[in-house]
Amino acid sequence: MAGSLAYSQTITPISDLKSNDASGIPINNGKTFTVTGIVTSSNQFGNSGPGSIQDETAGISVYGSEFVNKVNIGDSVIVTATVSQYGGLEELNFSTSSSVTVISSNHNVDPEIVTIIDISSQEWNGFEALEGKLIRINNVTINGAGNFSGGTSGYNYDITDSTGTLSQGIRIDNNATSIVGTSIPSGKVDIIGILQQYKSAAPYNSGYQLLPRFIQDIVTNGEPAILSPVFASDIDTSSFTVYYNTARNGNAAIKYGLTSSLEIDSIGIDEDTTYHKIKLTGLKPASLYYYKVYSSNENGVSISALQTAATSSSDTTTGTINVYFNYPVDTTLALPGNAAHGNIIFSDKLVNRINRATYSIDMAVYSFADMPDVANALILAKKRGVKIRVVYDSRTVQNSMQALINEGILVSQRPASLDGIMHNKFFIFDARDTMASNDWLWTGSWNVTLTELSWKNNVIEINDPSITKAYQKEFEEMWGSTTDTPNTSAAKFGSQKSDNTPHYFSIKGRSIYVYFSPSDGTTSKIISAINTANHDFYLAMYTITRNDIGSEISSIFNNGVKDVKGVVNNINDNGSEYTFLSGFADMHPNPGNVLHDKYALIDAMDLSSDPIVITGSHNWTSAAETSNDENTLIIHDSLIANLYVQDFKQRYNDAGGTGAFTAPTGITDKGSTIITYNLNQNYPNPFNPSTNISYSLPKESYVTVKVFDILGREVKTLVDGYKSAGQYNVSFDASKFTSGVYFYQLKTGNLLFTKKMMLLK
Repeated sequence: MAGSLAYSQTITPISDLKSNDASGIPINNGKTFTVTGIVTSSNQFGNSGPGSIQDETAGISVYGSEFVNKVNIGDSVIVTATVSQYGGLEELNFSTSSSVTVISSNHNVDPEIVTIIDISSQEWNGFEALEGKLIRINNVTINGAGNFSGGTSGYNYDITDSTGTLSQGIRIDNNATSIVGTSIPSGKVDIIGILQQYKSAAPYNSGYQLLPRFIQDIVTNGEPAILSPVFASDIDTSSFTVYYNTARNGNAAIKYGLTSSLEIDSIGIDEDTTYHKIKLTGLKPASLYYYKVYSSNENGVSISALQTAATSSSDTTTGTINVYFNYPVDTTLALPGNAAHGNIIFSDKLVNRINRATYSIDMAVYSFADMPDVANALILAKKRGVKIRVVYDSRTVQNSMQALINEGILVSQRPASLDGIMHNKFFIFDARDTMASNDWLWTGSWNVTLTELSWKNNVIEINDPSITKAYQKEFEEMWGSTTDTPNTSAAKFGSQKSDNTPHYFSIKGRSIYVYFSPSDGTTSKIISAINTANHDFYLAMYTITRNDIGSEISSIFNNGVKDVKGVVNNINDNGSEYTFLSGFADMHPNPGNVLHDKYALIDAMDLSSDPIVITGSHNWTSAAETSNDENTLIIHDSLIANLYVQDFKQRYNDAGGTGAFTAPTGITDKGSTIITYNLNQNYPNPFNPSTNISYSLPKESYVTVKVFDILGREVKTLVDGYKSAGQYNVSFDASKFTSGVYFYQLKTGNLLFTKKMMLLK
């Protein structure tokens, strides 16, 4: 807990805690002390830390959310906590009897300059002088190429200076988001960070690793250093705007094209800033664009990794989204004209879609068994000239897949030597022709097997050429080529893949985000979406074992979202979050046939918020995050969320749930008529440096949309004027603003809507 502490309490120098026994274990392990010092890291390494403090004698790590989320770098603090160790790293560990008091702020700690030999030769059997301190190593070479990876929890690189090499001596924590995804410097740099340690077993005499907190801790020759993420927003049929930050001042430039050669053009902006915005215009609709951003100053040029973005379709006949469930649904929650489709036989719908294909079908499936009708439809499609390509898991070939192979349909199969599985279940129809109106995506939780027709699943179809192109790019990464023939030597699966697809799509006013695993950091995107909840959160999940997602659900509950309900099938899986969630949420084990869904609903019952559906093939597990090939959709739409909540209520009631559901009223129908005024939650949130704000009007109205800081001061007017009835999106560029909480407000007539958002730099 956080609390006050009497200043007369005995303060122990941190150095008195730093002595170890012959195994490298603190001799004060398990004892409680009170220390004081300056915070050198807080939550830069996650919501539980460890953070760190140091006084004039030594430094020490501090583990616990109650500490890292209360303090900031530069705070002078008094801490009472218990000495512990993890993998050789000595920590002060927070418990219910621990406390932290912030005395004052804005203090500076200069890092101690050391060499690699100083680190590797420090005394571990006795006083461990450098562990836990803020240090700096100058003129270091990082042994790596490409972009920094944060891995699941972090990624280590060897580092070398004039005194030697430290194996895995720099660790990029996955929470150090300003570093992850940036280019690994090819020359010598200075590295600042907290010296930590990890060794799997005693004696704890090695395993030292330096953790930089943010990109500014990797000091280059002064070039701008592009920060992650580089973000494309304000997308329409002929333009989009690219936003990015740099660690140091520089100008801005972009090169772009329809191929990775960036053949179309380059644009430069003469400026001297760390916040950059470049708009590309005159683009083709429904097209996938490649681009790189640049920034240069007198010290050098920084270049981003290759990025992609897809323009929206100009075809007014596209944009249809169909959602299917194969079990009964509860239509008492249906909005007018929005009854969900339950009791659907998925194989019939899929055969119908296959029979309509005229040019191409790309099929990525984990399982294909006992489905002769689907197999025969695919074979007949091939015979009538449809180009068919298949990506498949490494499993033993099943009977329906064998039927395709027997007819000469080519398959790219995941290598069995790789960790994980090819767990996708998506089909792409006619995305390889030149006609936009016939492009369809089919995906969801249903594996194409007879057995799973009796399991509880969901399928979603989307008619849009921009989203099918993104899935096609992911498919061809696993296929190994863009041709009709797979290239085994070039095919990439699992950890071999890169984050190379566009993620944001605007489909008839609906904002849809798509992420592929394990390359795209999907779990962090799920957590960010959950964080936007204002009213309710529901999940129907085959299994959930990710502690960070469970913690985020707990966080929104503690922050006032009390309507949290869930149905989970595998409640006894190793590491299951079911028991933890049941401690505060209305949770139920799934009865009867397997519940194989992987969906969650955010504010589905609060149409004044931003209703969101998270669905796809991705179970909320570490395997899905780090090794499996998966796909996830995050859909911002009231009507789609309403379809899923009709299924969820039935699954919840069948599982014995008796909690109330109040039928939503008022709706922003992004495909039809606007019935009421609505201001949606911004997305992404938290954001840096830009975010999208959407609102709807049922009739022509004079509207203002303004942004205020936490003190209520107006900082930006986004909209001021008459608008006709419809759905609108506006981007807020916060490049010039500092981190913190902001409020945005829509005002029209006597109506006033206000929501809050978080800028994190």
